[in-house]
Amino acid sequence: MKVSAKIDYACRALLELALHWPDNTPMQGSAIAKRQKVPTNFLVHILITLKEAGYVDSIRGKSGGYVLIKAPQDIRLGEVIKNFGGLGFSDGVRKTKNSHIMDGVWQEIDKTVMRAVNDITLEALCNRERNRGNTIMYDI
Repeated sequence: MKVSAKIDYACRALLELALHWPDNTPMQGSAIAKRQKVPTNFLVHILITLKEAGYVDSIRGKSGGYVLIKAPQDIRLGEVIKNFGGLGFSDGVRKTKNSHIMDGVWQEIDKTVMRAVNDITLEALCNRERNRGNTIMYDI
C-alpha cells in the first residue's frame, strides 16, 4: 500500500507532538522536521492543515512553535488520513448500476483499511515508539 507523503508527514508531525505531550511548551517546526526526518518547507504546509483541522495550535514569537491541542488518545489515525484526502483505494470508483466488479473490490478494501486505521490512536503510536528501543539486557 502506498501512502501519500502528506499523510505520512502529517502523522509523523502529530507523533512528535504527541511524544512531547502533555508538555505544552511549543515545539518549533524545524525541531519536528529534524526529529521526524520531514522536509521543513513541506512540514510548514502540513502544520497549517493540522491547525485548520483542530489538532494543533501555533504559538507566535521567539519561543513559539506548535502544540497538540487534542489528547493523543483522542486522535485516531483514520481521521487524520481522511483530513488529508484518504488512501485512494476507491478514488474514481463509478457509482452506477453497471459498475465494474473491481469498483466494489476497491470500495471493500477502502472500508477494511479505514476500519483498521480507525482503531489506531496517536497514544498507541507513542507507546510503540517508546517501546521500540527498550530492550532489556542482562549481564552475568
